[in-house]
Amino acid sequence: MSRAYTPGPDADAIVERQLAKGSYGSADEVVRASLQLLEEHDPDLDEAELEELRRLIAEGDAAYASGDYTVYASADDLLADIIRLGDAPSPPKG
Repeated sequence: MSRAYTPGPDADAIVERQLAKGSYGSADEVVRASLQLLEEHDPDLDEAELEELRRLIAEGDAAYASGDYTVYASADDLLADIIRLGDAPSPPKG
């Protein structure tokens, strides 16, 4: 299935630059690679991921507001705590 699109002079210039670099063999290859990158880096998260992020942000905000956080004297102290927590068994999810 072949389709024709008219992306405009800015897009044409990008395609020409990529072809001049020798990165791609044809304009079609440039467009296909661009569309693949667009798909891979699509900023749209699914609703469940977005809801989980919102929940975690709210949880962190509430902990901070209630004073439930740790102040470290140094980066080494922070790193030691991260390692200690990483070695601890994970709590059950639920």
